[in-house]
Amino acid sequence: MEGVIDDITRECLTGLGGYDWCVTEFVRVTHVKLPPRVFKRICPELNEASPTYTARTRHDTPVALQLLGADPAALGINASVAARMGAPSVDINFGCPAKTVNRHDGGAALLRSPDRVFRAVEGVRDALKGSGVPVTAKIRLGFNDRRLALACAQAAQAGGATQLVVHGRTKQEGYRPPAHWEWIGKIQSELTIPVVANGDIWDMHCYWRARSLSGCRDVMLGRAALADPFLAARIKHWQATGELLPETDWTQRAQVLLAHAERCSHLPDKVMVPLLKQWMNMMRQSNNAEAEMRFQAIKRHKGRAEFFSGLVAGTALTLPPSLLTSVTHMPELASAPQPETTLA
Repeated sequence: MEGVIDDITRECLTGLGGYDWCVTEFVRVTHVKLPPRVFKRICPELNEASPTYTARTRHDTPVALQLLGADPAALGINASVAARMGAPSVDINFGCPAKTVNRHDGGAALLRSPDRVFRAVEGVRDALKGSGVPVTAKIRLGFNDRRLALACAQAAQAGGATQLVVHGRTKQEGYRPPAHWEWIGKIQSELTIPVVANGDIWDMHCYWRARSLSGCRDVMLGRAALADPFLAARIKHWQATGELLPETDWTQRAQVLLAHAERCSHLPDKVMVPLLKQWMNMMRQSNNAEAEMRFQAIKRHKGRAEFFSGLVAGTALTLPPSLLTSVTHMPELASAPQPETTLA
């Protein structure tokens, strides 16, 4: 998710509906008080913050500011900065499995010690007292194994977290399926604060299974938010009406990619095209046959003309003038295989 979830993507996705809140990429905290520009770079929505306005997307979805670090005092100092700048809540990342992050004592590395989880959350909670800004946390099921999963979750709650997101894998499991939603259920049953299930919620069938096995009312979408930009809206619609909306087809997905590209049309091709390829890579990870076929067809294109031509070829979509000034060739694409139905 690094590099692709920014304010432009948040605006794009929350505009499609279904999201109650979203969270930034993490701000790395060491032992210093960071200047406001660091927070604004990660969360430009803070630019309009005031005593009566907190960070939100243009579609009025609250944007939580996420911190990553291990020093309780430094986390607290920087959480106070974020709160003064208009963060509606401050989230602490105990879930990042990246080796570089873990080597520097951040993310999932702290899950080896429930006491360190407690002290980190407590440090932020104490710093935010009187501000009205809550502290939340995200964890995995452990570092090497799951033996401390419940203890770490209880430590986060005891430290003052008002909500806990649980990714259903250990650090060692990375993103390899499956996510252990039943283990999230063990945590949910022991805590009194809201627990949010996360991991491998790619479609409505996955959502129902995650909800059933975890007992969680709410879920967080990560890679799946990019793989199917309309999944959150479909979940919300089902919750409200009991009606199952059709799967998102390629034309709808391509429309979202084009809309996102229009927002970043000022970027050079060497920046824009890799970002969109990263998004398309998420789409193919959800076993979407057409996304896989189109990604393979255009993954080596470096210029926007070829890339966007391949994106819309065979659809009724047209390319906005802001994206392309001329396209001399629209490549022919083989017929996409029909995806299997995965919903009951």
